[in-house]
Amino acid sequence: MATVLRIDSSALSNGSHSKALADFFQTQWLEKHPTDTFQTLDLSQTPPPHLSEATIGAMFTPAEKRSDEQTQQLALSTDYIEQLKNADVILISTPMYNFGIPSTLKAYLDHSLRVGETFVYTDKGPKGLLEGKKAIVVAASGGDYTEAPLDAMNFVTPYLKTALGFIGIKDVTLVEAPGMAGDEASIKSSIDKAKQVLGDCI
Repeated sequence: MATVLRIDSSALSNGSHSKALADFFQTQWLEKHPTDTFQTLDLSQTPPPHLSEATIGAMFTPAEKRSDEQTQQLALSTDYIEQLKNADVILISTPMYNFGIPSTLKAYLDHSLRVGETFVYTDKGPKGLLEGKKAIVVAASGGDYTEAPLDAMNFVTPYLKTALGFIGIKDVTLVEAPGMAGDEASIKSSIDKAKQVLGDCI
């Protein structure tokens, strides 16, 4: 039995293409793997705070030297990291906002990419500690930023692949649904293509 951690980041409660594709993946996955478990984080409903000076200080204080206040400061980060450690598959759904990911997803990653917990520094450079997991990134955008020259403006999928790889998750499937601001036919075509890729991941 596998655990899938689903992380949604669209600010929309209705009408989100990225969430709809994540719903499709979840439904298809559970039809094929009915005993598996999905754990869902909707970052628009429970937005993580941005990093503060106190949080950064606690992160870089050795665990045995942390005060109770510092331990409490890291409680959310620790919860996020435990969820990642316990997951076999990570599903991230995200829109493109002004060429990048939503600030809530960036804040989530700031709490989750933590030295000593999800990566360490070695004499050969940083090493990720979450190896052996699979990630699927579903990214929707109003325009088409998948091909030149507009692909140079896409800071969503390259960033997420880099961030996941940094903590040891190298098996990353990028599922892009561009052109969501286009006409009905182009939207349907893009969504159908994304669903086909998602189906291949199950």
